[in-house]
Amino acid sequence: MNRSERTAYLTLRAAEWLSMRVPRSAGLWGTGLYHRMSLNRSQAVRATVEANLARVLGHPPESPIVQSATRECFRLYGRYWYETFALRSMPPEEVDRRFEIDGVEHLDAGLARGGGVIAALPHMGNWDAAGHWLALHGYRMAAVAEELKPQEAFDLFLRHRRALGMRIVPLGEGRNVAGTLVELLAQNHVITLVADRDLTGRGVPVEMFGAPRLLPAGPALLSLSTGAPLCVAAVFTTEVGWRCRIGEPLTVERTGKMRTDVAALTQLVGAAFERSISEAPADWHMFQPAWEDGLAS
Repeated sequence: MNRSERTAYLTLRAAEWLSMRVPRSAGLWGTGLYHRMSLNRSQAVRATVEANLARVLGHPPESPIVQSATRECFRLYGRYWYETFALRSMPPEEVDRRFEIDGVEHLDAGLARGGGVIAALPHMGNWDAAGHWLALHGYRMAAVAEELKPQEAFDLFLRHRRALGMRIVPLGEGRNVAGTLVELLAQNHVITLVADRDLTGRGVPVEMFGAPRLLPAGPALLSLSTGAPLCVAAVFTTEVGWRCRIGEPLTVERTGKMRTDVAALTQLVGAAFERSISEAPADWHMFQPAWEDGLAS
């Protein structure tokens, strides 16, 4: 573990320990302050967020509307980090009070048929809160997690999300992730996939906000291969907590060509992501370049 990795890991450990113990008002204030400092210190990351939001909002990065959204984005990201760890010590009745959900009947209908359900989400709001709510209400759910460096940071997140009631499938070289997910669907799990960023460079080209970008093929391929319904969900930050919206299962007319069908279904996923991000641009935690040019139209 090099120095920067150790610093990042110790910061996560501190955030975990404090968030589970300090009062909510103090936790929100502290993480807000930390990420305001990050906004000013991390110029490259700030420029990336500005470019992403410029594309979403249709204004230049230096415009007041984009600058305001960027500040709010950093604030909400700080809140995410406090709340994801605070969930561990939050009583179930408080989780229910803070969490709203629309469209859970789409999950229930799919599970009633057997064969599981796939939910694709963008990096919005607090997806850990959604997973925790599902676990508290008796849903068997699993999520795929990118393996992080250092290993200690990944182990921390693994313990954390398991403590929230989630089953985590690590995404790593040599792992049969697809086979594991197929087995979990056969056991009637809800599979949640945060799927608004392609990590392989081999994703499906879609159009979002008037420009092409890549989305992972996994959700569509898994759905078309297994017959499990694919719903798009999004989590929005509210004044007191979070609101989750789960859409109806997406469908395409099958052509008999898997590549064509995956592309068509992934474009529908991208369109649904676009609608959700449009509703709350600053709630989109996209801190990597979302488009190759990184510029607004």
